[in-house]
Amino acid sequence: MIQIDVEKMRAEFQKGDAIRDQGLTEPDTVEKIRDLSYGPHGIDNTFDIYYPKGTKQALPTLIHIHGGGFFYGDKELYRFYTMFLASQGFTVVNFNYRLAPKHQYPAPLEDTNDLMHWIVDHAAEYYIDLNNLFLLGDSAGGQLTEQYAALTTNPDYVALFDFEIAPVQFNAVGLNCGAYFLGTEKPIEASFPYYFGETPSASVKKTFPVEDYITSAFPPAFVMTASHDFLNTEGLQMGQYLVSKSIETHFKVYSNQDASELGHVFHIDQKSAIAKACNLDQVQFFQAHLNK
Repeated sequence: MIQIDVEKMRAEFQKGDAIRDQGLTEPDTVEKIRDLSYGPHGIDNTFDIYYPKGTKQALPTLIHIHGGGFFYGDKELYRFYTMFLASQGFTVVNFNYRLAPKHQYPAPLEDTNDLMHWIVDHAAEYYIDLNNLFLLGDSAGGQLTEQYAALTTNPDYVALFDFEIAPVQFNAVGLNCGAYFLGTEKPIEASFPYYFGETPSASVKKTFPVEDYITSAFPPAFVMTASHDFLNTEGLQMGQYLVSKSIETHFKVYSNQDASELGHVFHIDQKSAIAKACNLDQVQFFQAHLNK
């Protein structure tokens, strides 16, 4: 079993994220609607919506699932990154979800689904285009992106859960430095005991590996990792796996020209030129999959 000191790791991650974002300011070209609520779980069910100032009609909409190993992270840590995406001509939804170990699987999936129901009900109020939805996430959020996209495209998979899937479909997804193939080489509880519990039920175990439930209906996918990402192998495997399922896939490993270290979720760093290049590549991929 992998045992971690959650509070210690949260503090370490927060320190690193603060250094990364030090000196950044929010763009004044983006409208920000903050702290909306999509569910019953207080601050864990709050979210922000961003779109370019002057927007008068619905825009293609990106829904971003933050990372953090299922135990860390929130919308505030991703605001600069998601506001940049909004500046490229999108409505962007940046949300919190319940975290482990207090809340275990499938709480983040349930929250993501509740958010989707809210989006369907309120799209017209916030320039959300339900005909041009995109889902993306990194690290643990990449895994949740993969899993929720599988749910929206496989009714047999939905039947394993006790919630009603929201009536949404995604034009494409972004799988960034994600944790995939859980339950393939070792039990899910061996990787994330604080998330799945040390003795997950048979019904929980049946929902993994997620890859077993990916069908040809899975959305086109932009899959990326980095040269020194500790999840590099999983990213490569995911790209190859989706291609093997005849799913349109754009896969890329990003690296620095001088071969210096480029690590996990590098793309969040708004001071980085290679992060900007990666993010624009993904934006271009999404734009190529717009419904006119």
